Amino acid sequence: MPKLTTDQIVAIDKALWDIEIRFLDIRIEMIDHAATSLEGMKGDFDANLERYIAINKGGLKKSYRRFSRNASLNGVKLLFSNMFTFRFIIILAAVYTILFGDYKYEGYEEVSTRLLIPFVLAMPAFWVYIGYKNFTQQKKLFSTAERLFYSLSGVGYLLCVPVYLQVEKLELSSELKLLYSAFVISFVLLLAYTYRSLTKMYSSRYQVA
Repeated sequence: MPKLTTDQIVAIDKALWDIEIRFLDIRIEMIDHAATSLEGMKGDFDANLERYIAINKGGLKKSYRRFSRNASLNGVKLLFSNMFTFRFIIILAAVYTILFGDYKYEGYEEVSTRLLIPFVLAMPAFWVYIGYKNFTQQKKLFSTAERLFYSLSGVGYLLCVPVYLQVEKLELSSELKLLYSAFVISFVLLLAYTYRSLTKMYSSRYQVA
């Protein structure tokens, strides 16, 4: 069979999507392998594609799960490596300075009460954004960015609400409690920054608008 046409490549993409290969970057890698195999086959393309998917479906889905797990690990590693950078230290110091200034001006109770609202709303707002993106751009999602969010959004929520409320009950100095609040805010900002950076990187790599 001669080199595949654009329409045939699109057909492979649709066939992979139909067996729940969701992330675009993983689909593109699988399309390359499928195209190479199909180009070596004789006969009707559609029949060959249907047979290829039927024979390899189990292996393709197994590979997809493995790639997705690796994407989760890569995303988490990137996030935590970003926490040990000068950028994160600057963010943490800036947030703490702002909180400390408010504390000196208005008192700790006022600051802690004001922080609770964004802490409660931060991760749900992020979830709404990701949900909207999954609905409107479901065929343009990248594994490492999305799996990073799936893996750590729960951690972010725990830090923002249950753990924050427990820290408030501890007999710690106001300065230490503010430091924890500054860390949580910086962590959520870093999660958003890392997610956005990964999305931009993959969009550029795979030329996705």
